[in-house]
Amino acid sequence: MFAVFLFSLLFLFGTQPVYAAKKRVWSTQSTAVTTATRPTYSVKFRSDHRALNVIFNNVSTANSVTYELTYLSGDLDKGVFGSILPKEGNYATRLILFGTCSKTVCTYHKNITNMEFKITAKLKSGKTSIKKYKIKV
Repeated sequence: MFAVFLFSLLFLFGTQPVYAAKKRVWSTQSTAVTTATRPTYSVKFRSDHRALNVIFNNVSTANSVTYELTYLSGDLDKGVFGSILPKEGNYATRLILFGTCSKTVCTYHKNITNMEFKITAKLKSGKTSIKKYKIKV
């Protein structure tokens, strides 16, 4: 009898209450940014995985588009920064090498880790669009 009484006390006071989730409030005032009003991007490796091939579309919908590639090569920070100018038109491409080139000789970085690619577009609407990629080499 004592065991039943002890079990009842543990059951009543040993459990935690379960709370329901908050009711979701749907917003009716949202301005969706569609692909027609912002730049779009395609980021792919070159076939030998020693460079990124980046395609920028709808560039004319932005005042400026900048990109930044950062990574570690061994223990050293490496990176590439660049921009797409509005005068380049609505479509632009960039081939971003993981290394350096001098005339016809390219030296590629080795032991690449922690690669990140970020594209920032300042839209004509006044908003800023940021797209980040984590890249595994």
